[in-house]
Amino acid sequence: MSGVFTHSPHEGSDYIGDATVIVRGTEVPVQIEMRGYREPIDGVYRWIGRVSANQQLSDILGDAQRTDITIRTHDDPRPAVIGDPDPWNRFRVMGKSTPPYPVETELD
Repeated sequence: MSGVFTHSPHEGSDYIGDATVIVRGTEVPVQIEMRGYREPIDGVYRWIGRVSANQQLSDILGDAQRTDITIRTHDDPRPAVIGDPDPWNRFRVMGKSTPPYPVETELD
């Protein structure tokens, strides 16, 4: 039987894997999915993603709506903002400029 969906919701992801979220001086190992795009109006590269449910991160953030964090993957750490959790306890992350994962640097 074929499913209703013909593609993976992860097809457009630029990075799926291990990362460290540094928040309020604490390093929290997480699983994260991120993707990015260059905003044509201002030319800034913006990246967004979701951190998988993580109890340690939930305990640190509590009811905070937006908190400055740093995300570190295998590449350089980058500043970001983490938002409140969705109904599945996944946290939204947002950043701009160079992301914490490799991207194509050639412009078409």
